[in-house]
Amino acid sequence: MNKLVKISCYIEEYSNQNGKLCARLRDKASNKKVVLSGHNTDRNHLLRFLAQAKMHQDIMPTIYDKDGVDIVAVRGYIVSNTPEEIAVNIDIEMGGYLFE
Repeated sequence: MNKLVKISCYIEEYSNQNGKLCARLRDKASNKKVVLSGHNTDRNHLLRFLAQAKMHQDIMPTIYDKDGVDIVAVRGYIVSNTPEEIAVNIDIEMGGYLFE
């Protein structure tokens, strides 16, 4: 059985190659990009979820800060851990992501 882990993340905003504003998750401890995988992963749902942070920034003002107290908690099991990114499969009991 795969071991459930919790990774505390912040949201990083960046511009893609077309100049569009994008967002991704980064691990607060290592600053690595956190990539989600698994059958329960829905890119559009994740983007809508991350957009909620912008709309409610008054409630969680440090969600975009590596050293802030607000986090996106990602729960799942680690598939790979490279120098650039941590891949997490969220297809596990209690797996997923939420604001804490």
